[in-house]
Amino acid sequence: MRLTRHALFIAVLLLLAPIANTSFSSLTDEGENGQHRVAARDSSVVVSELLVSPNNLVSNDTSDNVYGAMDWNNDGKYGKYSDQFIELWNSGTTEVNVSDWKLEVTSGSPPCQLAWNTVIPADGRIVVFSADSDIILDYFDGDTVTVSDTFGEVADSMTYPAQDSWYGKSYVENSEGELLKVSPTPGFGPDDPESTVALNIVKCFKISDTVSSNAFLLKGRVVTMDGEQNVINQGNVMVRDGVIEGVWADNQAIPLSVDLTNAVVIETNGTIYPGLIDLHNHMHYNHIPLWDFEVHLNDEQKSAEGGYSNRYQWGNNWDYGPSITWMKNNVQSNSRWGMASEQMKYAEVQAVSGGVTAVQGSPGTSTQAWDSMLSRNVELYNFGQDGMSTCSVCGAADSDYTGSHLISQNQSGSLNAWFVHLAEGVDDSSREEFDALWDKGLIMDETVVIHGTGMERTQFDKMATVGADLVWSPISNLLLYGNTTDIRAVDAAGVDISLAPDWGPSGSKNNLHELKVADLWNTDVLNGYFSGYELAEMVTSNPAEAANWENFVGKIKAGMYADLVVMDTFHDDPYRNLIESIDDDVRLTVVQGKAVFGDTDIMTALKGDDWEPINGGGVQKAIDITSTTEIDGMQTWASVEAGMAMAMRNDVSDILEHWSAPNDVAWNNEADVQAYLDTEFDGKNPATSGVSQLKNVVVDPIFTTGDERYFDVINRSSHGNTHVDMSKLYSYYDVPMLNGERTGVNVDLGEDSTDSNQNGNSDSTSGNSQDTGTDDSDSSSYTSNNDGSTDSSTDSTVDCTANPTAEGCTDQQSNDQILPDTTAAEESETRATFLLVATIGILAIGLFFATRKSEDQLNLNQEAMIEKMWDDEILDGQTLDAGFIPAPPPLEAAPPPPSEEE
Repeated sequence: MRLTRHALFIAVLLLLAPIANTSFSSLTDEGENGQHRVAARDSSVVVSELLVSPNNLVSNDTSDNVYGAMDWNNDGKYGKYSDQFIELWNSGTTEVNVSDWKLEVTSGSPPCQLAWNTVIPADGRIVVFSADSDIILDYFDGDTVTVSDTFGEVADSMTYPAQDSWYGKSYVENSEGELLKVSPTPGFGPDDPESTVALNIVKCFKISDTVSSNAFLLKGRVVTMDGEQNVINQGNVMVRDGVIEGVWADNQAIPLSVDLTNAVVIETNGTIYPGLIDLHNHMHYNHIPLWDFEVHLNDEQKSAEGGYSNRYQWGNNWDYGPSITWMKNNVQSNSRWGMASEQMKYAEVQAVSGGVTAVQGSPGTSTQAWDSMLSRNVELYNFGQDGMSTCSVCGAADSDYTGSHLISQNQSGSLNAWFVHLAEGVDDSSREEFDALWDKGLIMDETVVIHGTGMERTQFDKMATVGADLVWSPISNLLLYGNTTDIRAVDAAGVDISLAPDWGPSGSKNNLHELKVADLWNTDVLNGYFSGYELAEMVTSNPAEAANWENFVGKIKAGMYADLVVMDTFHDDPYRNLIESIDDDVRLTVVQGKAVFGDTDIMTALKGDDWEPINGGGVQKAIDITSTTEIDGMQTWASVEAGMAMAMRNDVSDILEHWSAPNDVAWNNEADVQAYLDTEFDGKNPATSGVSQLKNVVVDPIFTTGDERYFDVINRSSHGNTHVDMSKLYSYYDVPMLNGERTGVNVDLGEDSTDSNQNGNSDSTSGNSQDTGTDDSDSSSYTSNNDGSTDSSTDSTVDCTANPTAEGCTDQQSNDQILPDTTAAEESETRATFLLVATIGILAIGLFFATRKSEDQLNLNQEAMIEKMWDDEILDGQTLDAGFIPAPPPLEAAPPPPSEEE
């Protein structure tokens, strides 16, 4: 039996080796390189140094650096958004692995997670800069900085008081816990050799916001925008981790790329479109209501319709400052209302409320509080790239503007799009701007001409030869100039057209409403030149292609990002359904898989109670503007809305409370404030000298529905109504509604053809052809009831999503097929199965040797006993726990977003 025992002993050792390795690794909690992860309560890691007020780089006639600013992290930038830092010190005698430990502050910046594989040696230090963490230390209110381990155990914290820090000096604590101000030593100790740059810099990454469901299935009519006929009447769009996994009809096989595990199923009773893309806006003005103005020029200076002739005229209107400039600057100025972040959130809510998932024209600085929430910002970092450039008022047509940097970027392939405001006006000078850029070689394939109002067919032909694009903003053109771009000539020349609203003071609130203006112009002026599909392209696939985003968004296809909007279904034509949709019809807006706006039932299904009500004009919806991963991310919609309303009222008592006292100005009571306003805000009109023209106005409503002032201003514009009767716009919104849904609606959608492949999923096993035509037969019933709800019943159609084991649905999920997105549970089961098979093989080999004759003969009369060494349930639960490893960061930090040139 000795040989038998030896063989069995070897087999057992081989069996237990991988399990023991896993178990011991888990028990000791080691990092990849063997460093022990010490719990915070047992560690000696402390917050050792904070730099709150780094000097800014300031120059004068005698010095390039007046205040001796230090670029501590050597990134070429100065100031709090780059050089603020938090230093951690391991004061103990053994190294500590602080991978994934959390840094957080109390002042509003989102917490961050220290980079994986970060080890602090004994008596070692690491330093985290604001540029690498988005943590901004607050001078005005003070702050508490805390470091905690992966279990939430606090290792240490440091608190400093409000308005106490000195420029260029750090906080440290002495042995008594008292704060001292000292010269900075980022990443090195006070007794170490001095350095002019930081040592041991570590990145700290945003912690994922997991509040929103990361897997859901939207069911409804699907308009893919990948061809006019590519519409799925009873369709499915599977979203997981921000990406579209699959698109298919109920009567088709579920694509192999789709994993329905833990997916929330949403019966939208609506029509699903790609998210709308806005390539022309000025978001920092979109709290300002439509400008009600009189053209201040004489007849010779006006356009033929009686409006302005070009963009350089209306800014000189005496009312432009009080109605627009002051309302923008005062809101954004830190010494006044200081609500730049709140204003951008307000503007982005206005965008997503109309299904807009990406906007161009955002500020390029101080973006941390809004750049990763609500709608995308085109100029900022998206899809792993940042190749956008914008020229709003940069003088591109001036003789000294070469644009050589743009040409170089275009030739190198690093330029995705150059958005240039061009020929905004109806006179010769506006037209000549295009010729100037053409002669400089700046009309390129990546050029996106915004406006082109005064341009002619020959110029559009030139654009077409190089593949340039154009953005059309009809209502802003009509209200300012009385006419708009010859959009029929643009299309005839072969130039792709996008549609966008421009801005709040003279445009629509978002793309959804600009569609009505384009539709009215198309019907009454162009005699229906554009089809409904072509108008829908102008807000979806066309702008995606203009921005070189066609591989990411603009269509509904597997593998693309889940930027989506769901509209109620009330029209049998899916494109008219989009064009005629109004605020109440927007059922859901999704940006990269995150539900941000919609009806309360869908938002609740996807987000639980993580949303707020948003009401106005009789419209009642749900919005989510909070995020645990953004600076000031826990600001509520209610607080933003109330703050913006206060800022637009300009009440003297509020100004006294919230504005900083100007230098050398008495600021003790309301009379002092009023005296200041009377001199600072009396405007350009000599008749109002010495009398404040600061206005008390209502912040621009989020919804067009119910905004009576909006329609009134449009209707009273005599030059704006010269070519088209814009009072007809009201009829789009004059729709009978009951509880937010259209009444009297009865839409019967046909059954999807089993021969079509609308979904475009190459891995589907349904054998569909590429025939993308829709079947308009009446063999199925998909009707919208009079209360606006939609019922789906199709006797001959199998819903493979709801019943995946039904006949015709099971073959595509056969046992020998492996889904590409294998879950962790499946991986564990695979490991356990492999281990079991290997063990059986080892035991078989051992038994083979044991049965052979040797010096010790087997006692054939003795019964061999092999005890069960593990329980099947325990084996099934075995996993290789390697701990949480965050996704690796980019090798290089993204370049800073370009500022809008004004």
